[in-house]
Amino acid sequence: MYLKNILGLFFLRISSTNIGVKMKNYKEHLRSVSTIKKLNEKRSKVLRASAIFPCFTNKDLDTRILFLGYWMLKKNLPYIKFSYKLRDKMGKIFKEKIQMLTESKSYSISIKQLLNNTLKDNFFGSIELEFFSKNDLIFPFPACVISLDYKQGSSFVHTVGRVYNNSEDEKNNSKFKVPEAGFDILPNKKFYPFISFVNGKRKLLNQKLQVKIINFKNQSFTKLINLKNIKPYETKFISLMDSNQKQFLEGQKGTAIIKHNLSGFYPRFLSGNCNEAQSKFSITHSYYDTKQIKEFSMNEDKKKFHDATLTVPIFKNKFLTEISLYPIYCSTKFDVGIEFFSPEGKKIYSKNKFLRFKRNGVNFINLNNQIKDIHFKKFKEKYCLAKINFSGKPFPSRLKFGLNIKDKNNPNAMASNVCFNAQLVNKNNLLKKTRFCWTPLLNKKNSSFIIYNTSFLKKTFKPANIMMNVWREHDKKNISKNLMLNDNGSYFFDLNKNKKIKNFLKNRSGWVTFKSDNPFIQGYYLESSKQGNIGADHFF
Repeated sequence: MYLKNILGLFFLRISSTNIGVKMKNYKEHLRSVSTIKKLNEKRSKVLRASAIFPCFTNKDLDTRILFLGYWMLKKNLPYIKFSYKLRDKMGKIFKEKIQMLTESKSYSISIKQLLNNTLKDNFFGSIELEFFSKNDLIFPFPACVISLDYKQGSSFVHTVGRVYNNSEDEKNNSKFKVPEAGFDILPNKKFYPFISFVNGKRKLLNQKLQVKIINFKNQSFTKLINLKNIKPYETKFISLMDSNQKQFLEGQKGTAIIKHNLSGFYPRFLSGNCNEAQSKFSITHSYYDTKQIKEFSMNEDKKKFHDATLTVPIFKNKFLTEISLYPIYCSTKFDVGIEFFSPEGKKIYSKNKFLRFKRNGVNFINLNNQIKDIHFKKFKEKYCLAKINFSGKPFPSRLKFGLNIKDKNNPNAMASNVCFNAQLVNKNNLLKKTRFCWTPLLNKKNSSFIIYNTSFLKKTFKPANIMMNVWREHDKKNISKNLMLNDNGSYFFDLNKNKKIKNFLKNRSGWVTFKSDNPFIQGYYLESSKQGNIGADHFF
């Protein structure tokens, strides 16, 4: 087991050092992804988009890579040059392929199917995906998904790391040094918290990871992990705690903050929890610890706009919804209000101040407990939206949370831990005429998604008229459906209850695209199992 082969870990109380992940500032981030001409003047064209994932296989587990030919739909490109390289743990290329993508269909790569029979049940390495175009791709991160499929469920996350395109790319993403953080550590002694990453082109010497473990009481200890030599494209899997160390959590969830000096690749970690046999996973990705970064959002009209909002579903029967707030935000205080909406967009309850945010501690908020006051049992629908509103002065530009959806009846099952940001006030978004987003349908156990129409406006904006299309792996055929979402309205889709689309996919994965005349639509997709294991992530 890979957990058995981890480099030696030991406890060490140490002071803060100048090691951490590098990031660009927020204004440059907006410039790099903006389609507004003014902001694009100094941005170099992106002709290569790439993703690199750790991958695992064993007798109970397969790794799949999923993506849609969205370049043909969103940018009307005639083709994309695509290649993948499958590497072993030490970075040696095991298998590679180059092909032209010309169709707006669903694509899926099974690592087990790429391996020979002697390796398919015992492989640990990486897969790098590269997409090339003569046209500006804008985003260096492609919209890909890694899914760890095991007998009792699936867990997945979108593109995590990538190898930089060039020195300019690396320089632009290295303005600040900050640690990586923003994921849950489960208290169950049978589950091990981990991070995993793939090195870039350069050999790295004498790397040190400084890992700070934080419990629900805001108590912490620090340990140092030494990585002497990391070969080019070598894959690392690092356990953060053992079962004895978990006593520090006192039966409650915790989190971690990781400082490092890794370079040559975008150092966002595949992170999460797994069992010792690696037959059960809950994965997400890490995020910046921005406590020391003084970047603030401007709200010029607090009467009209919330400083920031986030929207999540709350289910009536089977699932619990929990929000994780991590000690990673810059120095500020803010109040948190909440509103609940029916699928039709009708407000059914609101509370202006239900939480005073504690910056220095980790907070886990059970939203199902918040809804008890509105007699959810009498509510006819299976779910409602929780729109959480933030207000503070000043207000941080980066506000990251975790969305945990768990099975009510299986407390020991794996829950989701979706990494997502609050929607900050941005008046430029009001000028946008349309929105295009998309989401996968894994089609393994129970696939579903929820799409919603909410904004940072305190009053209503407008309904969303949406063209929904379902795409499959077999060909570029699709099924279309028209949706209309009221302001603050939503739509829940259950694949197993839609026989037409289920049959259309033919037991393979698929993708769903949404073209809207409203810029504020967004959503989440889920994969649940009878055993209570739940994977989830947000839309692209």
